[in-house]
Amino acid sequence: MRLLAAAPGIRTHLGLLTWLRSVDMQQILPHDILLAAWGNLRGGAFEFDIVSDLPGVRTSAVEADKLQAPTRQLFAHWQDHGEQPCTVAGDVLQGALASLALASRSMLVHGLRDRRTGQDCMYVLVSPAAGHGAETAGALAALLPHIDLGFRQVATLPRRSARPTVQPYHEHATAMPRMQPEQITVPATSGQFNTPAMTERELQIMRWVEMGKTNHEIGAILDISAFTVKNHLQRIFKKLDVYSRAQAVSRFKDSMLHG
Repeated sequence: MRLLAAAPGIRTHLGLLTWLRSVDMQQILPHDILLAAWGNLRGGAFEFDIVSDLPGVRTSAVEADKLQAPTRQLFAHWQDHGEQPCTVAGDVLQGALASLALASRSMLVHGLRDRRTGQDCMYVLVSPAAGHGAETAGALAALLPHIDLGFRQVATLPRRSARPTVQPYHEHATAMPRMQPEQITVPATSGQFNTPAMTERELQIMRWVEMGKTNHEIGAILDISAFTVKNHLQRIFKKLDVYSRAQAVSRFKDSMLHG
């Protein structure tokens, strides 16, 4: 089945979005938002990622604090249902995703526990449909290992607000610490110039450039246009006194180490 065969090749957040929004996937698991949460969902710290092509529904746009209580509520509901796929009213997430009319939506919840690390993992599919039948629930149970594999291979996105961190559930995830603009400076060179501090947006973009993302991919992740990314990079190049992405990455790494 080509849908399953594509999962091991996912490497970017854009690739994950494309796979989840594919016709094959939507025919089996119709949804327009997928929330993944991993860590200590029984009351401790956890991480999350949101995949959707709806305007403004992005990981970076959600306040982590507002997601804490409803995520644990969903996990407890799943446990109460024998840790089997279960349906929940969409308004549970209304406080965290206030821009959407979630009352008319439904959520299909399923999860697993990593026996190696002891961490919980939960996936929540939000759909415009009024509910999910047994066939859809069975499809989620069958596809969950492949969805989990896709998320494991994608780096965790930057967060809107800081909170206690846990070791990433994704084995190949790269944790990117948030830094305030005043925390990054470029070390002086032989020319003894000083570079102005970067903005939070510029820091986000440079972290993705460092990971090899294209302007289009960065734009999709941050919910801005590729043209806006290009303009930010031009300002970054000027601040770093460089002329290419490779030079910018090298200078950025130096500033992270010595700034």
